[in-house]
Amino acid sequence: MIVVLCHAHAPLMAGGYVGVDVFFVISGFLITRWLVTRSIHEGHVPLSKFYGTRAKRILPAAALTLIVTCIASWHWLNSVRTIQVLHDAVWSAFFMANIHFAQVGTDYFARGEPPSPLQHFWTLAVEEQFYLAWPLILAVAMALLGARTTGIDRRMLRRLFLVASGIAALSLAYSIHDTSSNPTSAYFSTLARGWELGVGVMIALAVPWIRKIGVWQRALMTWAGLAGILLATLLYTSSTPFPGDAALLPVLSAALVIAGGIRPGPARGAVSVLRRPEFQLTGNISYALYLWHWPILVIAAEAVGHSLSFGVNLLLIAFAYGLSYVTFKIYEDPLRHARALRAPRMALTLWPASVGAVLAATILIAGSVTTHPTAKAKLDASRATKHTLATGTQVQLAVHKSITPSMLAAPIPNALDPSVDNLESDIYDMKGCMSVGGTTSPLCTWGDTSASQTMVVFGDSHAQMWMAGFVRFAQEKHYKLIPLVKDGCSPVVLHIRGPCQRWYHWAVGEVGRLHPALLVMSQYWSSWGTEGVSTELNDLRPEATKMALIEDAPGRPVDAVDCLLASGATLGSCTFPITSRQRSIYREVRQEVRSDGVTYIPTLQWLCANNACPGVVGTIITYRDRHHLSATYANELANPLAEKMASVLHSPA
Repeated sequence: MIVVLCHAHAPLMAGGYVGVDVFFVISGFLITRWLVTRSIHEGHVPLSKFYGTRAKRILPAAALTLIVTCIASWHWLNSVRTIQVLHDAVWSAFFMANIHFAQVGTDYFARGEPPSPLQHFWTLAVEEQFYLAWPLILAVAMALLGARTTGIDRRMLRRLFLVASGIAALSLAYSIHDTSSNPTSAYFSTLARGWELGVGVMIALAVPWIRKIGVWQRALMTWAGLAGILLATLLYTSSTPFPGDAALLPVLSAALVIAGGIRPGPARGAVSVLRRPEFQLTGNISYALYLWHWPILVIAAEAVGHSLSFGVNLLLIAFAYGLSYVTFKIYEDPLRHARALRAPRMALTLWPASVGAVLAATILIAGSVTTHPTAKAKLDASRATKHTLATGTQVQLAVHKSITPSMLAAPIPNALDPSVDNLESDIYDMKGCMSVGGTTSPLCTWGDTSASQTMVVFGDSHAQMWMAGFVRFAQEKHYKLIPLVKDGCSPVVLHIRGPCQRWYHWAVGEVGRLHPALLVMSQYWSSWGTEGVSTELNDLRPEATKMALIEDAPGRPVDAVDCLLASGATLGSCTFPITSRQRSIYREVRQEVRSDGVTYIPTLQWLCANNACPGVVGTIITYRDRHHLSATYANELANPLAEKMASVLHSPA
């Protein structure tokens, strides 16, 4: 329930995502109890029965959700988003969604492009990977520890407990390390989450000893655990480094509730609340509710083109609740208890059947998705070829031409450069010279590599998007260019505990060691303000002979793809203004920079005119998402930027 309310943006529920961690503990406990109990009766771990049972419980509902979500995306979302959902569905069908989302760098709390309607399948992937590994580990451990001769007595349970606790300890250590160095990867990682399931495993193995704890003590344990879960829900936010050591509070709290409620349980414990009919009903349909609520919330928000209010989200959650009840009653539960699937061999056929059904649906839907051709890149009719170097004046004229009344009233051309289908991947290739998950950056040398003077580019992905201009400037003015760039580390987050902070301290030290003739700072600050910028200027200015700051590109209110592919979209509807808040931020940063003796390099003249910022200039799409320029457009600006830097900085030829 707290996960659903968190996703619906309920007040005071920002930390509701910890419900997933509670779920992992419950799952580890239940699965291990099932395995141990049946191992006692059968003398071995019944792997075929276990996997058959899991198949009946998980696969039918998961496959149905994947197929319906793909169809709904095809109906309500644009072609680019639909293809992304189909791709996500394939990974989810093989229960590798967590690996997929970690690879693409998905931020679970992303504020940029909209999340995938199937992003929540990462938890099922972690579950399935646990289900695959833990029974095998348990079977091997029991064999090595002599379970066939001694049976599963208390001595054997104690040995298994030590094995589980050792694995969980290693996983916890990895989780703390990976959360601090690569938080996105850690969030989706089975290795970083394994200890949470392991805590549930340890409770299941320790049941004989837990039962010796007094009933009243266990009642207090359940209330303390419930309070701990709610405390994490109230205190944690999207900026909390997670999982890492922060996950200890909800995980250990869940452990207290489970351990305290083991039968014979305390009647006056938290069970007195949790056994109420409404909670029991929610528990019964919880799997279906988890599957349905997220795609309903995401697709609805994407279909209308903006985030929805909490009130509207509540109505959507009510619909998801009803849908979950219906699918549980007429689909999920009947299949789970179907006579034809009682034999493990028959139940296991659900694995290839569900994967095949999802793959067939994605192939059929993909065949009906409209694609878009690529146009030849040009700023305006006066540009003969793509390879002609544009001047700053030509670009400004092209931007002005793009906001004339006739152009603004025109529909979005079918062919643009880059193609709308490939827009989000139109990114400048840093050739491995950019930090993504680490706390240092590779030291690469670009520009005029034989030059005696050094130029350092310091920043985040906004430095990456201007890199074509920096390289051209360095080549023309004979600088050896060294990029110190880390994705996602804008000034507003550089001083928050975590990988960005550690990278920043390392990078400042490198700038001091290099002591460049020119230091160029380019970061995402246009939507955040001067927070962090002042500190960076103070830290970096003494370390370079000359320093310049690149004017940041203004953020768009709507993702470029969603705007360009919206029904009835025109060039005018994809043109956005610079907000009053952004104008205030630009003034503050200019004043701050100049007062520190740093050169300010203006760029807005190539992006906007008369307070209007076109989404398309000539045949070129200007932005690839909400706040990054497309590499195609940035390449057109490479020569103007190099010229502007040369004229403002008075660099020697």
